[in-house]
Amino acid sequence: MAITTHSLGTTDYERAGPMGQRTLVLFHTLLADRSVYDGIFSDLAERRDVIRFHFPGFGASVGTCQSIDDYVLWTISFLKALGIAQPVEVFSNGFGGFVSVGLTRQAPDLVARLTIANSGAAFPEERKPPLLKMAEIVETKGIDDVLDIAISRMFPEAFARANPGIVQERRSALSQTNPQQFAAACRALARLDYRAAAREIIRPVRIVAGLDDLTTPPSMSQELHQLIAGSSYVEMPACGHCPQIQQPERVLELLR
Repeated sequence: MAITTHSLGTTDYERAGPMGQRTLVLFHTLLADRSVYDGIFSDLAERRDVIRFHFPGFGASVGTCQSIDDYVLWTISFLKALGIAQPVEVFSNGFGGFVSVGLTRQAPDLVARLTIANSGAAFPEERKPPLLKMAEIVETKGIDDVLDIAISRMFPEAFARANPGIVQERRSALSQTNPQQFAAACRALARLDYRAAAREIIRPVRIVAGLDDLTTPPSMSQELHQLIAGSSYVEMPACGHCPQIQQPERVLELLR
């Protein structure tokens, strides 16, 4: 674990692998911390300079973030503080995907290529109430009261039943999240509309959709694909919100 302090806060991150190649940065979903990449991080680090980090509210990361734009600026500040010599490649998942859209639009000089798994540019109106409800529950009852909801949104039911150890790991990790920051992130997602920003992205983008994702369904990834000119689109059958957990080999293939 490493800690870096920058102009907009503190970032708790891990970096491994050989220097000299293009750096790969992993953005996590709101339903998990950076440990969501445990299953592929070591494999990636055998060949790549790879970084995974916690957004504010996770681990020891700190920042004043009330909107996705705030998270974008915080992430830009972090990446610039690292002093990486060339633009990075990004793999983002869920919440991290929304942040990476804003990052690639606002600071294209920092990003060489972007892969977005199970995300979008904006939540449809009918999908905003669950986000706001989670925020309310977390603020009034605590993070533990949304763990069951979070797991049901991370994994298809059959996968969760067949992998109780993974489910317990995810519950334990999410239970450590700062509830106020988690609630703020839920509300930020409900307010977000990056459709105009997505149209202005000029970097190569690959969009991945898990076809069994109940949190950010394939229709959101498909809309993002239509918005970003020249983007490619990949579907993963029998996969929920976190392909790096359910289909790690496929993710590793995409990032080689």
